[in-house]
Parts: sequence; structure tokens; C-alpha cells
Amino acid sequence: MSTVNSKDVARLANVSQSTVSLVFSGRYHGRVSDKTREKILSVAKELGYHPNINAQVLRSGNSKTIAFIVPDIQQPYFAKVVHAAEIFATKSGYSLILLDSYANKQWHEHLISLFQSKLISGGIIYSCDKKNIELLRYYREKLIFIESDDEKNNDICLEVKKAIESIFYIASKMKRFRVGSFRIDLPRQHFLTRHELFDQQFNSLENPEKSKHIVYSSFNLAQSTENAEILLQQKPNIVFCDDDILAGAIYRAAKHLNIHIPNDVAVIGFNDTDLCSYLNPELSTVQIPTQYIGEIAIKMLLEKISNNPQIIEKQFVTLKVVTRGSTQA
Repeated sequence: MSTVNSKDVARLANVSQSTVSLVFSGRYHGRVSDKTREKILSVAKELGYHPNINAQVLRSGNSKTIAFIVPDIQQPYFAKVVHAAEIFATKSGYSLILLDSYANKQWHEHLISLFQSKLISGGIIYSCDKKNIELLRYYREKLIFIESDDEKNNDICLEVKKAIESIFYIASKMKRFRVGSFRIDLPRQHFLTRHELFDQQFNSLENPEKSKHIVYSSFNLAQSTENAEILLQQKPNIVFCDDDILAGAIYRAAKHLNIHIPNDVAVIGFNDTDLCSYLNPELSTVQIPTQYIGEIAIKMLLEKISNNPQIIEKQFVTLKVVTRGSTQA
């Protein structure tokens, strides 16, 4: 039995072979009607036709694949960002390769290898340090950076400073000045930035009774609960957490120490994951628009690697502080 090819699809769909190629290469936007595209896809499915991806890459130099690098895919926040990115990429005719920069310390070498082998068309990197930005400088025109530690090379910036100003406003309104900071001990730039901005905002507080209590922890349940107890024993009356998961550990520790949330200590998380609604009282937190970040990152990258790239403007993402029961004393 002979192999089905694009000529067979074109003949049965009553279109030209070039039209079939446009559809399967993802270059049909504005050139092929939705009705014609659907007809071609229907005929291809009926015939069992699948385009030769390797041949397409050789002809076009575009693998239709994007690498997405995140610090820790196990964390719910990054999983949501990647999920949104994958949905948008798929709609645009692209697929994703996922790299975890925490689990794979040589991720930058892997990424360079993917570029050199033409297995990817571009990449999106979340929380990249200056050293790796420099190592990847030859591929800068095919990369999008989110929350990197080099402001000049940042393509998507989260307005963390405004969010931290808002949570300190909440603290002042509640007259809570014994401030706890429950921090993740991972050397990731987005966390380091939060810590720096937190310290700056605390230093600007004009209250003689203010005090700052800092404890670091991993995401491990037992360790984070133990460290949360250490923090609460210092008697802060409001605690800011790097992540909603760490806030969950504060809840566990507070229950063990018979400390009431929010009467004794108010708690604010970061990311607005589903966990916030499971806690009692529900957790106040900083909400990050994960779907928007995932989608805009893909959109910006596709514009960068298109045949007629435009100047890509830096995107500033507004964060929202969502107040719930944990700050409603």
C-alpha cells in the first residue's frame, strides 16, 4: 500500500498542495479560510495523513517547538503558568518542551543543545540569573525572560513592589507592626527580589514599636511546620509568606501552638493557589494572573521569531492583593 502524501489530501479536498502545506505548517492565518482549513484537516484524518515533521523542520528551519524553563515545576504556581502557555501554544500550532532549572542544574547547556540541533524555535525562561543570561546571549532574539535578575533583559516584569506596598498598608491598617517574614530558602531570583523589597518597605515604616522576624524554610511539610513554629514563637502579629504553601505551614503551627488566626496573628500568602480556599479561615494572598503570564509569554515569543518581527515592548503585570479571613480580625 502506497504512503498517503499531501498531494492526495489536496486532490480529495479540491485545493492546491501549497494550501495543504500552509495548513500543516501553521502559516494559514489570513491566507486560508476556516472552512477550507477544516475540510483539509477532515480529509487528512480520513486518509490517515500525518505530515513529516523532520522534513518540515529542514525546509522551514522552524521546529514548531518551544522550550519553557521554570525553577520548580512541582510548585502549583509554575504548573499553572506552564499549563496556560501550553494551551495557547497548541492553539498557535506549537508544542512545549519543559525544563526544570532547579532539578537540572545544567539546564542552560541542554537549552543551547536544543537550539544548535534546531529542535526548538525559541524559549521562555522564568527567573534567570545574570550568569545564565550572559551564557545565552547568542540566542537572546529567540528568548523571553520572566522575572530575571537583569532588569535590562526582563521581558515580563511582575509589579511585586506595588503588591508589597499593599500588604504593608494592610498591616498598618490593622495596626500590626511585629512583622514576620516566612521565606523560602531557594536561591531563586524572584524570591530574592521579594525579600529585598520586603526589607525596604519594612525599613520605611515609621512606627517605634515595629519589629521584624525572619525565618527560612524549604517546602517540605515537616520542616516548614517546624520552622513556622520557630517563627510564631517570636510572637509576630502578622506574617508575610513567600508562597501559599508556606502559609499553610503557618496554619499547622498555629494550631499546634494554640494561636488564633487572625486574632493573634494575621497571615498573607503569595500566588493565590487553590490551597487558599481550603484553609480555615481562607487565606489572604497576592494574586498573580498565571493564565495571562503564560499566554503573553508565548505571544511575545512567537512575535519575536516570526518572519516579520516587531519591537517587543516590555510587559508589566499587575498583581492584586486578595483579602480573606486570615486578615479580617
